[in-house]
Amino acid sequence: MSTDFSQNSAIESKALFNEVEFDNILKCVHCGLCLDSCPTYRELADEKDSPRGRLYLMRGLWEGELELKPQVIDPLNRCIDCRACESACPSGVPFGELLEKTRGIILENKSQSLKEKISRMFLLKGLFRSTGLMITASRLLKLYSASGLPKLITKTFIGRLFPELFVFQQHLLPDCSGESFKRKHADKILAPLQVQESQKTGTQIQQKNLRVGMFTGCIMDVSEKAIHDSTLTLLRSIGCEVVVPGNQVCCGALHVHSGDRKTAREFAVKNLSAFEPRNLDAIITNAAGCGAQLKEYHHLFAEGTADAQMNWGSFENKIIDVLEFLSGYSELLEKLPFRDEEDTVLYDAPCHLMHAQKVDENPRKLLSSLPGVTLVPLTESNWCCGSGGIYNLVQPDLSKAVLERKIESVRQTLRAFPEAKSIVTGNPGCLYQIRAGLRSNAIDLSILHPAVYLMERLKINGSPQIP
Repeated sequence: MSTDFSQNSAIESKALFNEVEFDNILKCVHCGLCLDSCPTYRELADEKDSPRGRLYLMRGLWEGELELKPQVIDPLNRCIDCRACESACPSGVPFGELLEKTRGIILENKSQSLKEKISRMFLLKGLFRSTGLMITASRLLKLYSASGLPKLITKTFIGRLFPELFVFQQHLLPDCSGESFKRKHADKILAPLQVQESQKTGTQIQQKNLRVGMFTGCIMDVSEKAIHDSTLTLLRSIGCEVVVPGNQVCCGALHVHSGDRKTAREFAVKNLSAFEPRNLDAIITNAAGCGAQLKEYHHLFAEGTADAQMNWGSFENKIIDVLEFLSGYSELLEKLPFRDEEDTVLYDAPCHLMHAQKVDENPRKLLSSLPGVTLVPLTESNWCCGSGGIYNLVQPDLSKAVLERKIESVRQTLRAFPEAKSIVTGNPGCLYQIRAGLRSNAIDLSILHPAVYLMERLKINGSPQIP
């Protein structure tokens, strides 16, 4: 990011916070219990790069004691926004909300380099706003992967000709489908599946007749096809009517993390308009980062504005992660024809599921309840992998250091459970990051979303399929 702040020299930072609700920062009692939970502090050992240190910086800006200068802003930009500090904090400081509001103020009141302006225009304000452009990008990446070039770069001597970061980015490439899940199922009412009789009980599954909406996201809409397909089939298998609104858009998480709250507000209003009229019992997400953002849309709007008066509470209360949702219907899942052969699978808890959404116990219980499955959390399952949306692209060195700790956690767990062949994690960003770490370290372990793992455990002949 540009470090030219001359245009702000005459502006007091305190005035920039006038229209922002920031009083929650006073909850911090500076106890320091958050320090050991912070990935960047553990790597850099610098108080400025800890949650407590960043709260000091934010409070200094809020109270007008600090100015928007690089030495203040750079530590705030180095935060992954994993929100592990929120789980550790005894005072309930909403660190993520405060950081994201501060980044919004910084973006609106600093000059940007030409490179940053172009990147924001074509990616955040262009690509992620257009389903058509996302499909085109997906098709191009699919062709690139099919060409064999990524494997040539990562598995042969040719990789030595390129920078290390570029080689690692080949491992990060998503599995692009070249089509939009949202457009394929747009606005259809997908009825519950006719499930075959259970082999164990000989009874039909009692359907719940719930109507749920599926949030498809932006990158996920055109990649990792098996995750959305598996989610849809599982929901219909327990008796849900599923609707995929065709006019839904990106959740805006990447925009909020980078300070672009204006675009995120636009997306929030569009998503509310897309889902609210559908008379839904729940809105299902299968990406922890998207779910966290959707649940916190009200933070984007200043009190007293017209948009703040919209029905955010009702919308946010319907947002639920697919594993948390399915765990509420365990008696129906138990009647599905799951395979019962023994399998040990490792589990990694996504930061924005565990720390932001406060969801952890039920997904683990659900997976552990599968016949024959032994679920083993990583030795540091709650530790960030360093993905952080696009953090691994804008802060590659720190991201790599954090990932190395996660990979060591995988190695430690594998030494204790060498029979494990796969690891599950409920956020696509984490999936991409850990998969890249496994590949670059030649660790023979597959990684997949828990919904995909659930589908793989269903018996082939009895597994319901999407018509």
